[in-house]
Amino acid sequence: MRITGQGRPRRVSQMDIARQAGVTQAAVSLILRGKAESIPEETRQRVLDVARELGYRADPLARRLAKGRSQLLGVFTYERVFSVAQRSLYHPFLLGIEEAAEQAGHDLLLFTSAATSGPVRSIYAGGENKLRLVDGAVLLGRDEIPAELEQLVAEEYPFVFIGRRFLGDGREVPNVSPDYTGAGRALAGRLAEAGHRRIRYVGANPELPATADRLAGLRARRLEVSSAFPHLAEISAEFVRELQRAGVTAVVAESTDYAEALRSAAEGCGLSVPGGLSLAVAGVSEDDGDTGWSGYGIPGRLLGRLALERLLGRLDGTAEATATVACPPHEGTTLAAPEN
Repeated sequence: MRITGQGRPRRVSQMDIARQAGVTQAAVSLILRGKAESIPEETRQRVLDVARELGYRADPLARRLAKGRSQLLGVFTYERVFSVAQRSLYHPFLLGIEEAAEQAGHDLLLFTSAATSGPVRSIYAGGENKLRLVDGAVLLGRDEIPAELEQLVAEEYPFVFIGRRFLGDGREVPNVSPDYTGAGRALAGRLAEAGHRRIRYVGANPELPATADRLAGLRARRLEVSSAFPHLAEISAEFVRELQRAGVTAVVAESTDYAEALRSAAEGCGLSVPGGLSLAVAGVSEDDGDTGWSGYGIPGRLLGRLALERLLGRLDGTAEATATVACPPHEGTTLAAPEN
C-alpha cells in the first residue's frame, strides 16, 4: 500500500517502516540492503514483515546511485534517428546497442532535443553537457561538431563513437569502426582479378575518415582509382558517359542509394550492369537485405553491440580506446569482367 496524507498517496519510505517497526531508519537501511549481521534475527524479521505489509519498494534510482553509477547509458545522434531517410543507416546500430544494454542490465536514454538553428544536434546546447544525465554515451552521426568531441575528451567524459573520428591534434577519439581499409583491399583484389584497371569511387563526403579508409583500401592493389563526390541528383547519363570517356570500367559506390542512381543512369545510356559497367557498394546496410549488390557490408548490429560493450569497459577502466570490425564480403551479381 501507499502512505496517504492530506495530499495524494506517496511512496512508502524507510522512515515509515522504522516508525511502525520501532527501530531506527539506519537499522531499516541495513536490513533491506542485506547487511544486518549485527542486528538480532527477531528485529530483522519484524522489519521485513512491516516492509512487506506496507508494500515497500526500493527507489531504483537511489539504489543505483548508491552503487556509484545510475546504470543509465546514453545514445546521442547528431542527426535525426527516426527519419525515413536515416532508418537504414542507424537502425542496425541501435538494435545492437539495445541488445548489449539489455544483456548488461542497463537502461538507455536517447537524446533527441536539438536546440540548434539547423538539422545538426548539439551536446552542449544551452551551454551544459546534457550527457551528464547518464554514466556514459554512444555517439553516432556524420555531421558531428568537432569542438564538442574536443570538450568531451577534455572533461574526461566516457563515450564511444561509432566510426573513426579525430581531434585537432590528430588523436583518435574512443571508437568502434568498420574495417573499411581491409574490406576495400579485398574488393580491389576482386576488381583486379576480373580485369578492371581504372576505377571510380563515388560518394557524398570527401572529408569523412571512412572515405579516406575506403580509398586507401582500393588503392592498395595499385589500381588507378579516382574519386567523385556529386549529389545524387547530379548522377545522370552524362555523368556515366564521362566515366566511359575516362576509361572507367567499374564504380565503387559509397551506398546503395548511389549505386541505384548509377545503375539507372547507365541503363539510360544503354550500358548493361555489370557487363558495360560494373558496380560495387562500399558498405551495404544490413537493413538493405539481399539486394544483389557486389561489394561488402557494414556490420551495424555488431558495431552497436561492441560500442556499448566498449563503453561499459571504459566505465570499468578495462577497455581499449578503439576497435575495428571486419566487413562481410558480398558476392552479388553486379561485378564482372569488362566487356571491352
